[in-house]
Amino acid sequence: MSTLDTFQIDYSNGLPVWIQIKNRLSFLIASGEYSAGDRLPTVRALAIDLDISYNTVNRAYMDLEREGYISTRKGRGTFVSDIQGKNFTVVNETVTMLADEMIKIGNQNGLEDDDILALVKDRLGNKSR
Repeated sequence: MSTLDTFQIDYSNGLPVWIQIKNRLSFLIASGEYSAGDRLPTVRALAIDLDISYNTVNRAYMDLEREGYISTRKGRGTFVSDIQGKNFTVVNETVTMLADEMIKIGNQNGLEDDDILALVKDRLGNKSR
């Protein structure tokens, strides 16, 4: 199962769909889920999988390519670029948005800020090194 198989568009959060796709893919690339040279789904395939417009996915891909995350080879597909050693501000923006979303969901489910902070500290302490 691909890491995009579980990705769902959140129409209630106010972020345009193309930005959600871009953020998800940039996060997956920056976090190492996708490695340099990995082939991404075609624009058409991802649009069908997510039940959205081809143009929406294309816009996300074009932005990711402009920022250096991916490269498109005509007739061959779209591939993850080598981002080792590059400083991408989008990664920080993506992580910030994910943190904001985690806080919002935690608060909606009755967690206080201290509970969320303790959870994050616990997860950081348990990550594999």
